[in-house]
Amino acid sequence: MAKVAGQPSYLQLAAELQRRIETGEIPNGHSLPSAAELMSEFSVSSTVVKNGIAVLKSQGLVVGHQGKARFAQYPPLQPPPPWAVALAAAGREMSVVLRDVAAGEDVEAQRLEQVLQAWRDATANVPEHVRQLAEAL
Repeated sequence: MAKVAGQPSYLQLAAELQRRIETGEIPNGHSLPSAAELMSEFSVSSTVVKNGIAVLKSQGLVVGHQGKARFAQYPPLQPPPPWAVALAAAGREMSVVLRDVAAGEDVEAQRLEQVLQAWRDATANVPEHVRQLAEAL
């Protein structure tokens, strides 16, 4: 690998793999070269490969688990915003309680209040522009 002055090797490796993914040289959904292949091709250590892949995973360009194949993901996956995760979890809990009530099951008032409060807390964190979109529906 040609050294770029001042840039760590793992970032250089990540940049090259990113280029390959974005240009389709490593197509979306295809596996990346193995760690051993990358170590050989770029003359780097396993730590450099691991750290370079971690950069790409954090950018959503690579999916997979250590010790397993890693796959190109382009366009990159974007994690959902925290408010959406909380809203989905509160919605799941709300649907469980509503199904129980609709089925005629006894649901403790304390449980109902907990679920309702979780829903209120989750909806309080929804950005205003998303609220406006939802109200327009």
